[in-house]
Amino acid sequence: MSSAILFMGMFGELSFRPLAGLIDSGASVCAVLVPASGATATAPQRLTPPAPADDSLSVISGYPTRNIVTLAWENYIPVYEVNSLSHPSVLSSLLSLHPDLIAVSCFPKILPPSLLALPKLGAINLHPSLLPKYRGPEPLFWQFRNGETRAGVTLHFMNERPDAGDILLQTEVPFADGITGAEAERLCAIAGSRLMGEGVKLLRGGNPPRQKQNEADATYFPNPTRADFVISTDQPARRAFNFMRGANGWPWPFEIHVGDHAFQVRETISFLPDAILGEPYHLEGDELQIQFSPGVLCLKSPSPKT
Repeated sequence: MSSAILFMGMFGELSFRPLAGLIDSGASVCAVLVPASGATATAPQRLTPPAPADDSLSVISGYPTRNIVTLAWENYIPVYEVNSLSHPSVLSSLLSLHPDLIAVSCFPKILPPSLLALPKLGAINLHPSLLPKYRGPEPLFWQFRNGETRAGVTLHFMNERPDAGDILLQTEVPFADGITGAEAERLCAIAGSRLMGEGVKLLRGGNPPRQKQNEADATYFPNPTRADFVISTDQPARRAFNFMRGANGWPWPFEIHVGDHAFQVRETISFLPDAILGEPYHLEGDELQIQFSPGVLCLKSPSPKT
């Protein structure tokens, strides 16, 4: 018997692909929930697609790219935006949808216990790290910043603590040197879509596997700040290169201190893993080379801060 799934997510790949995978597999998605873009009423507000002016005109959805809202509309799945999940009216509204399972991927709000207890099959969440490592809101950023060579995706049961529930399924996702944040998200979304589909089948079959997370190995990282974009030259050039490539979509520039100079840069060209520059840095035209330990990082269009 098909279970009614309440899907909760945002507008990126890590929400779009898992929802698309569920729909393609024939899963019954009773509704899609997205965070409200501004102040809304306490109850969830249904989003409806605009009607065309006449039969010769196509519908303009108001969204610049295809996302979970437009995907849901295409498949006649109701979409609701919500501000607070803890208000009683939210619980009563979601209860009327009769979900058997809540499936979450990149939803930015913590689910209260009353909502977690609503579906008989529980709630599951996709997280783009190998839990219990890198709990928190931006795991991909921190994996790039810390020079991780093993990345992955975890599908876990949800409890009152963020990213701390029992693991249902987990898989590694290899990241090649120079992968961008967008490409890393895409690879995690593809792997996550597969995990979500497999996890739903296991839950429907009864007695799904549950592996408790080892709290001794757990790490948690908050949202990045500008200070987290300062890069030390005491690390390998390869690590700095991969961090800059992976975190390039953020609004802040990277900052590299070399002696009395602090360079603000946004784009890296390449790295030479074993090269020795013979000086701390070399600037010629719009290309900057900086000695790391080991290796040399090649950068474009630097602007000295001091």
